[in-house]
Amino acid sequence: MKIAFFEVKDWEKDILPRYARKLNADVFTQELEEALDIAAEYEIISCFIYSDLSAKNLQKLPRLKMIATRSTGFDHIDLEYCRKKKITVCNVPSYGENTVAEHAFALILALSRRIVEGVQRVRQGGFSPVGLTGFDLKGKTLGVIGVGNIGQWMVRYGKAFGMKVLGVTHSPHPEMEKKLGYQRVSLEVCLAESDVITIHVPYTPHTHHLINKQNIKKIKKGAILINTSRGPVVETEAILWALENKILAGAGLDVLEEEEILDDPTALFSQYISRDDLSELVTAHLLREKPNVLITPHNAFNTKEAIERIIKTTCENIKKFTKGTPQNVVGG
Repeated sequence: MKIAFFEVKDWEKDILPRYARKLNADVFTQELEEALDIAAEYEIISCFIYSDLSAKNLQKLPRLKMIATRSTGFDHIDLEYCRKKKITVCNVPSYGENTVAEHAFALILALSRRIVEGVQRVRQGGFSPVGLTGFDLKGKTLGVIGVGNIGQWMVRYGKAFGMKVLGVTHSPHPEMEKKLGYQRVSLEVCLAESDVITIHVPYTPHTHHLINKQNIKKIKKGAILINTSRGPVVETEAILWALENKILAGAGLDVLEEEEILDDPTALFSQYISRDDLSELVTAHLLREKPNVLITPHNAFNTKEAIERIIKTTCENIKKFTKGTPQNVVGG
């Protein structure tokens, strides 16, 4: 089978070609929709999250038999179309639980101790701590929404800092709750009682706007919100509203809604931009300018160790598929 890797990023270029050679695979930097004529020649393709694998694009790939996404999330892929066409979709379910959790906790620490503001003050020639008072994490309550592989690391880190930890899970896990030392609560209780809220759920129709304009009002006044999961899990306008109404004291965001358009400075002036996208873009710019908001560019996964694990698992997924024993299949 002909195999191709698309959307190869700079951070992958030192690692991915080495693995691709073993598969006799071709490597391209373009996102899939920019190279559909090339992709049409391949039976197996691998992409990252910014490629558009919608039915509109996939139907132009008549030879396609397998998609190996180099990510845990797969909301960029039309799974229903793949089911109909018997295209196998495989993901990387586990590559950097501690990696993402470390980034999330870095955002917590940066906000609680006002690290970025302090660094900026010194770079601008000042050296006074006046106005940079932070707060201790010890004794505070950490709310972890989604106690899966990443969320479990967040529980461990929170406990290590002397925090009380609340966990929101789909179903009870008494043994894990006892082992890790967190208390399972409802989403409403978590929002109302947590000083720091961190989100670690996948993006599905059920988690779309899990935090929204209605329930964000229930957050404990003065809390900070961390999102390293997926942008649409939190309604962006709700974050801005909560900050301006002094409900949230800060936010650390590695993801945003419609984040793919944020990397294009001309998007704001495009005649083709939708009203919703325009609203998201303006809201993101307003958030970016707030000193109590830290936004990183979907970078929580980005360590050398995690990238190699992602690529290694992706190649193993491809190998297994070619041998008739697919692994890490998503979508049924």
